[in-house]
Amino acid sequence: MAKIKACILATAIVSAVGITQAEVLTYTENTNSSNQLAIGYPVPIPVDSLTPVDGFRTYDSLHSQHQSLALTHPEIRSSIVGQTHNNRDIYAYRFGDTDSQTIDGLPEPAFLINGTIHAREWQSPEVVTELMEQLAEGKNDQGVIQYLLDNTNVVILPVMNIDGFLQTQRFPNQVNQSPGTNSSSTPAQKFAEPRDGRMRRKNMPNVDELLSTEADRLRGVDLNRNGPVFFGVQAGNNDPNSLIYGGASAQSEIETQALLSAAALGPRNRLRFYQDTHSFSRVLFIPQPNNSRLNDITTSLANKFQSATQAQGSNYFPIYNPVGSGIPATAEYFAYTDLIPAWTLEIEPPQGFDNEPDGGAFYGGTGASHSGFIMPDSEIARTRDELAVAQILMLYHQAGPAYVKSIRVVNSNGNDVYSASWSGGANRTLNVTANNTLLGGETYTLYVSFSKPMRVRNSSGNVIQYTGQSIALSPSVTITGNGGSGNFTRNIGVSRSNWLNQELDGLSFNQYMDDAFKVSFQLPTDIPVSSTTGTTDITINITAEDLAGMELDSNPATAVDWSRGAWTNYESSNGQSGDTGGTDSSYKLRVSNQNLTLTEPQSSGGGGGALHWFLLLWLGVFGLVRRTKKVI
Repeated sequence: MAKIKACILATAIVSAVGITQAEVLTYTENTNSSNQLAIGYPVPIPVDSLTPVDGFRTYDSLHSQHQSLALTHPEIRSSIVGQTHNNRDIYAYRFGDTDSQTIDGLPEPAFLINGTIHAREWQSPEVVTELMEQLAEGKNDQGVIQYLLDNTNVVILPVMNIDGFLQTQRFPNQVNQSPGTNSSSTPAQKFAEPRDGRMRRKNMPNVDELLSTEADRLRGVDLNRNGPVFFGVQAGNNDPNSLIYGGASAQSEIETQALLSAAALGPRNRLRFYQDTHSFSRVLFIPQPNNSRLNDITTSLANKFQSATQAQGSNYFPIYNPVGSGIPATAEYFAYTDLIPAWTLEIEPPQGFDNEPDGGAFYGGTGASHSGFIMPDSEIARTRDELAVAQILMLYHQAGPAYVKSIRVVNSNGNDVYSASWSGGANRTLNVTANNTLLGGETYTLYVSFSKPMRVRNSSGNVIQYTGQSIALSPSVTITGNGGSGNFTRNIGVSRSNWLNQELDGLSFNQYMDDAFKVSFQLPTDIPVSSTTGTTDITINITAEDLAGMELDSNPATAVDWSRGAWTNYESSNGQSGDTGGTDSSYKLRVSNQNLTLTEPQSSGGGGGALHWFLLLWLGVFGLVRRTKKVI
């Protein structure tokens, strides 16, 4: 009786305020009917689990995991950056040490990753959370992750549209129909534009959490159309009933303000990369401001991201906006306002690109409308892992190019013949602490360390390419100089096995595994030297790419930074500042003439020729013999 009274009361309230109940569609695995739509595989239901599962976690589980990471790892700090319309706290998380400085004492670069701006895109919070988990788990890897935590500030906002996300999980298999379609004969037609429940996209101002309420299903703002850059340019941006309604004004929404507060944690003026994480399409949508250097860098970055996914069996390819045009999305906002590489990552399934099945059909499903937002439980673990690999590569790349930190030449007795290292902040000094003369024909060990880990290894301990990349795994070292008879070049053979991930013969990596190499070499005896001094100056030239394919900063004296959409103080081999590096030739050593080739024949200066030298030699020897006999 109590339930009957409650239903009568609810019906009376609905009638009094003029609200009608919405028709509801239920997603099923195989059953189609007037109000059921088969997607062809089990409909995912969120589960409670702090750890990753073969499926999708509830918001409470995801949030608890985020908070647990922050509580148990000092390198992770949580911040409340805003509240939703329903007064739920929005959290951002900072990954990195607490000093805001690189190991070199410079201001850290920052990156911003945003997730779940559209409520129905469940792939997004899972992919972003996996990135968070891998950054936490790898903090002591003595490699790429530890380098990022020591030298950068990674800001992640995993769930921006919390109210909407919870609404989709509240009704994981149900939606209501779009307006004016109730008379259609099939569910696919009747629910051509599902709006609330599992398919809510927008946020929820003045929206209740009941699926049965008809009046508010179209309300809300598309938070990815609320940006000031290109605000209102799309048809539908100014229509409150539109799926892409951008709000009453640019950045009007409190969730948008929370994203700006998260960016400020960078801090904002240190940002070098922004990603907004969506589904579905399996592409990168890339804005292009009127800045050719920025666009070229972003293109290179996107190609590396694509290669990393292709190597794992997927293909996230870039789609570029025409230069100077776009939509009022968050990626456009950060690209145009902060002049940094920025994109919208659309997680799989594909959306009809490359002749692949569209949406849920990609997984063998029916391809029902909007089924691309409903990834099967069995696919998300693979997707999380694939994209973590590519995202970490982006952060590593945008941390900046490597430079040579130190160089040593050690003789066979283990003593430094030459030793030099760079010190200082934005402007560095080369400190040479040993500079003795090398001898031709002698064997030496060359040791070179860099400012970042340069390689990765497989489970067998062998140096390999980072996933999907193609670089020269072996550094290149040459000796050059001018001994008086012209320029010369000699190569020192270096292989990938010369990289150091442990101590070997008293030498080890510097700060991170594979941030240094050592190689033994014999100084050639055919280096020309001056006949007057018996020596010559040589230069050791070092060429290497980091694991993302960035060349060395050829002039470590000026620290590389980022400004106005491009690198600063990043010099090529010829000393030109730009966006490519080259060979570092900063290291001058001296070689003696012992066992070396003279550049010109010795001369007496007064003539006489060979006979003259022979007579002098004979007289000298004869005199020495006579003196010796006299002493005896």
